[in-house]
Amino acid sequence: MKSVQPQVLAIASRYDLTCDYVVAGLRRRSILYLRLNSEDLSGSAIELDPIQRRLVIERSGRSYCFTPNSLRSVFFRRPVFLRDYGDNHRSPEEQFSRLQWAAFVRNLMLFNEARWFNDPVATYRAEHKAVQLSTAAQLGFSVPLTRITNSPRAHSFGGACKRVAVKGLDTVLLRADGHEMFGFTTFEATEKLEPDAWRAAPATIQAALMDKLDIRVTVIEDRVLSASITENGAPLIGDWRTRKSNVQFRKFDLPREIADRCQMLVKSLGLRFGGIDLALSDGEYYFLEVNPTGEWAWLVDAAGLPIDDAIAEALSREATVDVG
Repeated sequence: MKSVQPQVLAIASRYDLTCDYVVAGLRRRSILYLRLNSEDLSGSAIELDPIQRRLVIERSGRSYCFTPNSLRSVFFRRPVFLRDYGDNHRSPEEQFSRLQWAAFVRNLMLFNEARWFNDPVATYRAEHKAVQLSTAAQLGFSVPLTRITNSPRAHSFGGACKRVAVKGLDTVLLRADGHEMFGFTTFEATEKLEPDAWRAAPATIQAALMDKLDIRVTVIEDRVLSASITENGAPLIGDWRTRKSNVQFRKFDLPREIADRCQMLVKSLGLRFGGIDLALSDGEYYFLEVNPTGEWAWLVDAAGLPIDDAIAEALSREATVDVG
């Protein structure tokens, strides 16, 4: 069986368009890589030696071997299907398989010399909203007045705050009767905050920035690429994701100070990549959130941002060119 030693490992999903862009960039650079899709894990023969730190994957008549000396970087797109959102329609066997494969993927962190985009431990920490907001504030970002609570009170947001933005503390994706329900940011009048109505679960509640321009910033190590988000040339009110097919994305030049602060935020969270949401309101740039596994594929064409090329270049930085 022919054996090869890929320099880049991409851990993704079969349906991940973002990873498609990245591997295309690796091909253009003649970088030897292996894409490992979560749906296909059981279709390969996989063996991990934790003592010698050696990973061997056999599939389609080929053997792929990874060692600390050969593996230069990992593109980690934490597969969505490995997250459990409470779907109870799977058999015990399938539930067991998914949990064990999820644990296996996490165990690949033993290849700690590789340049991870992003490191799973850092990803886990950076996903937490309170950690993000606290870190951003310490770095000098303006941050909307925020409470994480199951007992919101109007006076917590000051008399001048008339509306609040309500967000899940984690991704809100529920399944019921074969249907998926995704929770977007919603807005509520501050005067309607009634503590007893929220007791069941905590939420992230922020003073709403109604007159603002949404800006999506993508940081890839030392590269900062950003786009404004408008509808018919005007800023949007509310969550732009609910009208994604109608909005326009345009390349946006951030002030150097804000771009540097975005880069510092990603680095402070132990990340190499981060998708940051900012809002420009009354001349002030407000930090809203950062996603360590944020989507960006649509921005390549819609805003002309070379995010795919920047990530492929970063993954290739310490790899050698395959001349075979």
